[in-house]
Amino acid sequence: MVALYALAAARESVSRNELLQLADASPDEAGQAIDRLLQLKVLTGKPGDPVRLVPVAPATAFTQLLLPAIRELRERQTTINEVSAQLVDLLPVYEKSVMKDVREHSLHRLDNVDAVRLTVSELSARATREILVSQPGGPRPEPVLKEATDRAVGVLERGVRTRTLYQYTAQFHQPTVDHVSLLVEHGAEVRVVTQVFMQLIVFDREVALVELVGNPKGALLIRDLSVIHFLIGAFERAWDKALPFPLTYEREQMLFSSEEMKTAIVELLVEGYDDKVVAKRLGISLRTFQRHLAAVLLRIGAHNRLHAGYLLRDLGILHEKRAQQ
Repeated sequence: MVALYALAAARESVSRNELLQLADASPDEAGQAIDRLLQLKVLTGKPGDPVRLVPVAPATAFTQLLLPAIRELRERQTTINEVSAQLVDLLPVYEKSVMKDVREHSLHRLDNVDAVRLTVSELSARATREILVSQPGGPRPEPVLKEATDRAVGVLERGVRTRTLYQYTAQFHQPTVDHVSLLVEHGAEVRVVTQVFMQLIVFDREVALVELVGNPKGALLIRDLSVIHFLIGAFERAWDKALPFPLTYEREQMLFSSEEMKTAIVELLVEGYDDKVVAKRLGISLRTFQRHLAAVLLRIGAHNRLHAGYLLRDLGILHEKRAQQ
């Protein structure tokens, strides 16, 4: 592109075909370079003879091409500053009305996604010490991850410690891996477990959000310190058993994770849960669960689930496995 511009600038005018012949490149590469010069407005059609191209000074092209965009950007920044100032003025009003009502109740239902997102954003912005997150189930949608990434990075940059638990299957979802990698770069601590007790966020050990039973789009906001103390204890027990979130697919880590999954399946089977319940508890699909189950049955020499239950209880296989761990 630079070489072709030099050739054009040395002439009063030049045609596209002449430039293609002069170019020390393939016709396709030269054509792309000429198109880019036209886009940058340093080449333009000659008045009265559009087949001929004339060079234009880069400073002139800058004025034509970028000044309108710069002007629009400045206008948008002015709008952003004005709206931000107005929202800051309205914040005390909100604090005295809506948030006052929330603070006065130890339990407060949030029945829709918008209310949950707004509350999470506000509590994240207020956090000063620590945020604990338990994220059960499999991978989350990419738009949700993008929003969570932007919010979490802002929190981490303020020096707030963040610890997050994901379930086993999340490590095989590349957008989730990218999300976790970015957070870890900013200082977050992320681990993976086979079982997670509930969806949970705890802010500064003072306020928590848990999932609403029967309404996955809602949440229950909790300010009762006794309940929060219990939730934190449950989180810490899960955290102690968790492994670092694998950011690369190393063979040893993958094998160990697979063994952890099989152990969790055995434990839940012994407790009498059916296939669907076990799969949901582990955050995996029913098909994935059945594949792991088949491997477990083969390993212990069981012909079916009933036989497996007998072997596990009568021969103490589960006890032996726990002792080894």
